Order: sequence, then C-alpha cells, then structure tokens
Amino acid sequence: MPPPPARKRGRPRKDAPVVAPVAKARRRGRQPAPVVRFPPALWPEARTFADFHRELDQQARRHGDNNHVLQRALAAVGIAVNVSTIRNWRSGIRHPRTVRSMQAIAVLEQRYRLPAGHLSGRLPHPARAIAGNNVNGISNAEHRRLAWHLPDDFTTRPPREREEILRWVREVIVRGSTAYRAYQAAAMKTPFALRLPHASAMVDARWKDQGGRRSEGPRLDVATMADEEMDREIADLVGFKSSTLTPFGYQRSGAWGREMALQQIEHLGLMFGALAAPAAGPVRGLGADKGSLCLALLAFPQTWGWYVDWRERRRGFYTSWESGALSVAAALTRPETGWLWQNPGLARRLQPIPGLLARDDIDRALADWRAACQAAHRYAVSRGKEVKRVAKVHRDPFEPILPVLEADSPLTEYKKIADEIVRLMPRADRYPVAAAEATRALLMIRLGLHLGVRQKNLRQLLWKPRGAMPSTARHLSDLRRGELRWNSREGGWEVYIPVEAFKNAGSSYFRGQAFHLRLPDLHGLYDLISGYLDRHRPLLLGTAADPGTFFVKTAKRTSTDAEYGQTTFYEAWRLIIQRYGIHNPFTKRGAIVGLLPHGPHNVRDVLATHILKKTGSYEQASYAIQDSPETVQEHYGRFLPGDKAALAAKVLNEVWEAA
Repeated sequence: MPPPPARKRGRPRKDAPVVAPVAKARRRGRQPAPVVRFPPALWPEARTFADFHRELDQQARRHGDNNHVLQRALAAVGIAVNVSTIRNWRSGIRHPRTVRSMQAIAVLEQRYRLPAGHLSGRLPHPARAIAGNNVNGISNAEHRRLAWHLPDDFTTRPPREREEILRWVREVIVRGSTAYRAYQAAAMKTPFALRLPHASAMVDARWKDQGGRRSEGPRLDVATMADEEMDREIADLVGFKSSTLTPFGYQRSGAWGREMALQQIEHLGLMFGALAAPAAGPVRGLGADKGSLCLALLAFPQTWGWYVDWRERRRGFYTSWESGALSVAAALTRPETGWLWQNPGLARRLQPIPGLLARDDIDRALADWRAACQAAHRYAVSRGKEVKRVAKVHRDPFEPILPVLEADSPLTEYKKIADEIVRLMPRADRYPVAAAEATRALLMIRLGLHLGVRQKNLRQLLWKPRGAMPSTARHLSDLRRGELRWNSREGGWEVYIPVEAFKNAGSSYFRGQAFHLRLPDLHGLYDLISGYLDRHRPLLLGTAADPGTFFVKTAKRTSTDAEYGQTTFYEAWRLIIQRYGIHNPFTKRGAIVGLLPHGPHNVRDVLATHILKKTGSYEQASYAIQDSPETVQEHYGRFLPGDKAALAAKVLNEVWEAA
C-alpha cells in the first residue's frame, strides 16, 4: 500500500499537539562584562615602544583589555577579527596587512585615545601595500602598479572619491602629468621602428668586455625586422665609426663610443621604420617596401625632407631632435670624410620609391655620386640651421623637478627623498628582501647626490671589498668603468672613474685626468655601504651570476642578468621617485609636493642649480657635475633673473645690516 501523500506546509491543524518552546539554558559561570568604548588607563603612560606588537600589547594591558575583550570591542563596531589573530598581533607572530586589519588598528587607536598612526606607524613594513584594496575593471598588472599608492581605507571611501584617487595616481604618479609624457605614452602604443640585429651585434662585439645594452637577438618579430642587406650596410657604418683607428683607405672625422653607436642604430631604425610604415595606418608613414630601403637613400635631400616634415606633422612642431638628425645627414655626406661620400657602391641597391625617389634621381646620382653627396650635405647644413631657428622645447628637463629647483636650497629639498626612504625602511629581520631593495634605493639617491655623475657611470660602477687590492687604472680604462673601493691609507670609501668612462672625456674639466673622490662619512653612509655589501647585495643577487657592479637587480625566476641596463636603471630610479619622492595626499607618503617621475639625470640639474643659487658661479657648478661652465649654462643650471637678484641683494644688504 503506497504511503499517503505528504501534506503541504501551511497553517497547523487545530487538533495538532502544541509543542512548548525549549528555553535556552543560560550559560553557567561569569557573564562577560559589557563593552566599554573608551576604557580608562590603569596607570599613566611611562614609555612607548618602537615595535608594533610591543606597543599594542602595552596599550592593551594598560587599559585592562585581554584578547577576548578586544575581539568583542571590534565586533561592536562591525569589524570581525579572530581571537587568535589578535593574539598573534600582540606576540609579534603576525602583523596586520589587510584592509580589515588596518581598520581594526584604527579603531584600537581611537579606543586608547592615541593619535592616528600611533600603532600603524610602528609596523615593521610601514609602506607595504595593503591587501584587499581591489579595483574592479583593471588588469592584475595595473593593480600591482596602483596598490602601493592607494590609501588603506580605499574600499570604504565613496565611489566618487575612489575615482578621484585612481585618476590622480594614474596621471601624476604612473604617467607623469606633462605634455611630453602624454605624447610619449601615445607614441609607444604604435611602435614602428625597424630592428637591426647585425648592427647591434657589431656593437656587442666591439665592446664585449663592457656591460650595458645587448642586441635583441632572434626574439624579434619578423614584421619589425629590417631587410638583411640594409642591416649589414648599417653594421658596416657602425664598424667604421666605432673602430679604434680609421680603417685603411678611409678618412674619418670623429668616432662613436658605445652609447653613441647604439643611439645612432636606434635613430636609423626609427627613420627607416617611418619610411616603411603604411600610409593608411596609425603611424601614417610613407608605405615603402622594406626591400627597397637602403643606406644610400640618406644621400638624397628629399629623404631627409620627408622624414623631418613627417616628424613635425606627428609632433606638431620642430624640436632639436630634427636638427640633430640633419647633423647626422651632413656628417654622412661630408666631402672626404663622410661614409656615403666614400662608398659610391652603396648606390647600386637604389630602387625607385613612389612619392620619394624617381628613376631619374637615381640615374643622376649614379652618374656623379660625389656631386649628389655634396648637394645632400649643403641641404642638411642649410635646413638644420632653419630647423634650429624655429625649434621648440617639447621635453622640458626641469619640469618634473621644478618644486626642487624653485626651493631656496634644491639639494636640501631633494635630500628629503632619502629621509623618506629611511622613515619607511622595513625591518630587515622580517622583510629581508624589501629591506635590501630599500637600502639599494637609498644608496642610489645618496651616491647620485655625492658624485653627480651621469646614469651610465653610476650604474656601471664596480666595487672592491675592504682589504682587497683595487683594480689598476689601466684595467678600468679598458673597461671604461669606475670603481668603489676602500682606501686603507685614508680610512674611507672612494670612487675612482677613468676619464675614458665619461661621455665628455674631452671636456676642460678633466684635462686627461681621472675622476677621484673620497666619499664623506655623513649620516651613516659608510655603515650603509658596508651593510649593503655584506648582507643586502648577496640577498638581491640570489642565484644569479654576479656582474661585479655595485648596484644589482633583484634576482627573480625570469631574470638571468643581474646587471642594470640603461632602461632598467632608469625605471628603478623612476620607481624610487614614485614611491618615496612624490607626495601622495591620500596616503601621506612621499617627500615633495608637486614632484613628478623622473630619471637619475635630473640629479645633475639639482646639484648645478643648488651651487648656482648659493654662489652664482657657473664654474663652481660645473665642478659638481664634471662639466664645463658653458655646458652648465646651456643645459643644467636653472638660474633665473630673480635668483641672481636675490644673490646680489644678499651681498648688498650686509652693508645695511651692519650699519
């Protein structure tokens, strides 16, 4: 017999028995005391601790709170924290690092009537990005870039305020809110330069014992590869301009160093890439076939005319970059010493290019190649002067550091970045890698301000430990690198850089002599160097091969080379400025209001401007950056009429003050 169908739930039947509710038994024993929002202190505060866990434990004992009381006090304001978590905080086993945990710490600071940041400022890694500040609609990579710069209470703020914070971080810290930064960011979205692996390999072979940028190798996209024959033509040019002595049968005016050779390869790649880019594409190039491109095209004025005008249309105005490109054109076609003038055989690969080069132009050039080169040389010199007259400044080198240069003491203002790194320095016993990276950042700023050298000399600086024999001057000259070593006779760290390592080796500042400077033991610089070399640098290296440089990158699974290159060192410096230099009004981190991201080269502007404001002497300013007074006046020092008048008034006012 099947069971009766189940009744639907609803109103109980009248004849159903009434079940009396079971009374919940009251918990036996002592009942918890009611939560007091602001408990009184049991004794006056005698001392404070620098460690977070010891200070939190002292404040809890001082106000009669145990772990369970703290848990109920936080639950009363809507923050759920486990008792074991509070126990770990007080014992130092764990530390707060989530959004909820930081909210709990803020509540405890209010509970004990402590100033904001009294407990959170004692965390072993006070500048660590808080976990849980999730932002919808962005990639993980962008979230990692933004996390450091978001306030701890970001997720609890109103949506409009969150949007304002994100917009400010992206514009000011990530991109840098200058017109040139915006132009550069837009240009990088559509790369068009052709790669020249043979020419780059020529540079690597010529300076194989020196570090720095390496050729890109076979990883490159085929679409961006230049024609192999043109690549070899440019490699021959690089070999000619970079050889120690002028090759037999040729004449040469000037030679290229490593950086200049790499720069010229990059610029030629940009030029031929613009010629090859589709006319209907985002780059709006000429649309020439890559197989029709060759080095001999640079002997025709119309090639340079199209390229210079294309850059003007792309940017909106002429700059000194176009003037410099025309200087290269003049050098390549100069009678007697120009590479194109001395190699008429290059013209055999010329082909007509619609809109640029006709068959008649090629025939006239083949008939008299040297006359064609002379015409191109005259055009480049004349047009270069015209462009220089109307050129505008697009990338103002002073703009990112303007708040520093406008200060009465620019060096004191920039030194605040080093002070900020010290303030936010994580504890090495709990966060050894983060402490090592912060120490490296601090030494980058310190040595940059003490030495005033260019980026290349700073990142390629070698080192010798205490007690080791310093490298010979000849060895360093061959490497074209400087060295940090211990001078046992004077009892201090010194930096020795051969004159061959400097970009301006022919400057009147050197007069053929090396740069030699003993570092001052100020603000614990010697202890900082020793600690970095003994503990932090080996930790950063990990299992990577030691390149021998003082500054090394943090070893990771994907990194095979621990030595900084030009781009990576610039990015490392820029990251330091983003985290410690730019004042963030939302996180209250960062040293200087109005500062923008910049690279290590701006340190030279700071040093030169500081000495100009203090002494008014371009000559003394040139001593700080190893250059000539003329170069300082033209490129580095920002010495405005108001600064000059203030310096003169200071001297004149002494008469009135003494009267």
